Amino acid sequence: MSTRIKTIELFLALGFATAVGTQVLPTNAHESDEMIESQATTNYSLIAQGGEAGGEGGGEGGGEGGGEGGGEGGGEAGGMVDTGNPNVDYMTVLGLMKGHLNAAQELLALKNYEQAEPHIGHPVEELYGEIATVLPQKGVKDFKPTLTQLHDLIQSAPDSPEVQTLLDESLASIDGAIAVIPKEQINSPEFVLDVMVEMLKNAAAEYKAAIVNNQFVEVVEYQDSKGFVDYADQLYQTVAEQKSKADPEGHKTITDSLAELKTAWPSIEPPKAPIKQPGEIQGLVSQIEFSK
Repeated sequence: MSTRIKTIELFLALGFATAVGTQVLPTNAHESDEMIESQATTNYSLIAQGGEAGGEGGGEGGGEGGGEGGGEGGGEAGGMVDTGNPNVDYMTVLGLMKGHLNAAQELLALKNYEQAEPHIGHPVEELYGEIATVLPQKGVKDFKPTLTQLHDLIQSAPDSPEVQTLLDESLASIDGAIAVIPKEQINSPEFVLDVMVEMLKNAAAEYKAAIVNNQFVEVVEYQDSKGFVDYADQLYQTVAEQKSKADPEGHKTITDSLAELKTAWPSIEPPKAPIKQPGEIQGLVSQIEFSK
């Protein structure tokens, strides 16, 4: 059974205290707020300097920040995805790919081709390298050519009907790569929650990177984070019934936290000002992690 801690601040303080090697907790609300910001900044800096050395597939020039005006500093996969479970890492990278392409799908529906392009580019340019050597070992056909063709087309003929065809093929290829994960893992709440938490951590980092002076200045990162949260939610639905039977309290915490998280992304286009602050996002992610 999971043990619920009452405040988001305490979840966050515990999580980041472990990350930075201290067990000191705040003694009042004011100190809690300061600690959240300080520890979130420290953790994010460590991710940017260490986890993103590999970037999304080793080539992101400092995470997704290099290619998008320095903002996508949250990075995805690379050194960040190192859970000790190769299949969790593999599934997380595929989940990040799907999050990107799902964000692109929303933007294509709005005919916002310019903003859709980076979300189509990131899976092939930054994430694919993370699993390129693993795919043949698992008997999965190389689908990089499809991703590359899609990326080329969105740049040269974004309104071509072939873009949607190739996007559908790319998503199907990712689903095929997911399908080789052993059923006992992909159907396990523990496995799915491990993947889900990794995706949500990436989402929290991207969300933080999108905001400067309480405004969204890096739209791509906001959209990345939305795509990741939406797909993490989809993943949880595949095991929600099992989790609710085995751990009703943990299930309630997870579903409530997911619902609260998703309010920060009312649409694929960012609101004028953040609905939730990065510390609140990280706090909700921490609640989910503690309820695994």
